[in-house]
Amino acid sequence: MGILLTFSLLLRPIPKMKRYLICAVFLAGLTSVSAARKATKKPAEQSNNPEAARVAIILYEDKTGTKNFEYMPSSLKEAITDSMHTKFEFVEVDAAKVEPVVAQVRAKTKGKIGAKEAAEICRKADVDILIYGDFAYNKESEEIEIHTNISLGSTDKFRLLPAVENRVDSTIFQAADKVATDIVAEITKVAIEQQQAKGKAELDKKGKTTLDKTEKSKTWQDINWTIGVSAGSVYPLVNRDNAEIKTEPALSAFGNYRLKNNLHVGLFASYSSLRSYGKNTPYQTNLDHVATAATVGYFFDLSPRWRWANVVGGGYYFGKLNVYSTCSSGNTNCGTGSFQSTNEQVKNPFFMARSGIHFMIFSWLAIGADAEYRMYYDSKPVHTIGGALVITGMF
Repeated sequence: MGILLTFSLLLRPIPKMKRYLICAVFLAGLTSVSAARKATKKPAEQSNNPEAARVAIILYEDKTGTKNFEYMPSSLKEAITDSMHTKFEFVEVDAAKVEPVVAQVRAKTKGKIGAKEAAEICRKADVDILIYGDFAYNKESEEIEIHTNISLGSTDKFRLLPAVENRVDSTIFQAADKVATDIVAEITKVAIEQQQAKGKAELDKKGKTTLDKTEKSKTWQDINWTIGVSAGSVYPLVNRDNAEIKTEPALSAFGNYRLKNNLHVGLFASYSSLRSYGKNTPYQTNLDHVATAATVGYFFDLSPRWRWANVVGGGYYFGKLNVYSTCSSGNTNCGTGSFQSTNEQVKNPFFMARSGIHFMIFSWLAIGADAEYRMYYDSKPVHTIGGALVITGMF
């Protein structure tokens, strides 16, 4: 520390730009010494407990746009690893086995690794706790800003730590220790939660605390595609003074794709019938039809397993409209038969709206219940309401 303070005092008379460059060269030199020491350092002891968490600490991403901080990723990783092994018992996953998975996920998300992406990395690399981050340099304040993220294996168990800021001077080496201290404090909270789940009030102060494995199940936030079927009923909203209306069954199928965040787009198709029986007339009508629509949905993920799904859509319905006229024996216009009929092919616009609550049973299967409104456009539009039970597959 005395060498660093002396070095800092010697730099004061030098112009800012040159001082910055000299400091960078000095730091690079110290990095070489640190690397040499690391090569001779005894590897940290791994846990033999099969229930111990698998922890991966990957290199922090350098977003400074310069080559003056090439030492920082390895310094951060070393400080974090040492601090973690001092207090916790866990299995340290080789970063070389995790980095290819990270690169694969980055390629799909244009470099972004948020809660969803981190959970995906944990599932693919069999990691219970993933520690990663990035750092940037602010030229105006001459400070480096380090961001840290911790994923516990699922989207709903994601933690963003407060940024650590440090001036680029003789205290720069303290930044890695600050980051490591913050991470250990956060993981301590995780360990306490795990111990409390076992009925223990606090951590064992006599030795290292074993970090337990985490559940790496998917949540609604991890789902991009949903494909489902539903069975329910439709009920026409017509004047019941002139017609007798009955509830008719309806079968539907749908697919949705997450366009961005909670916004989804998809397709909807349904088969059903609409029937009415005249009260004061001999006429009966029957419309067997298929309805299709392009949809837009906004889904609220109320919890990892509960979702409120809302969809609106528009398209066309296709079918055959049959009109039956029941004849009495005294009607001379009727023929020998008991009825007359006409039929007509129908193709008209169709609009629909659905809202329902869905529950994820497994990471690939959900059930739910939807309420539905439909509008069949014609010279006189027909409105219907209904409900349906829904089974959804996800991937």
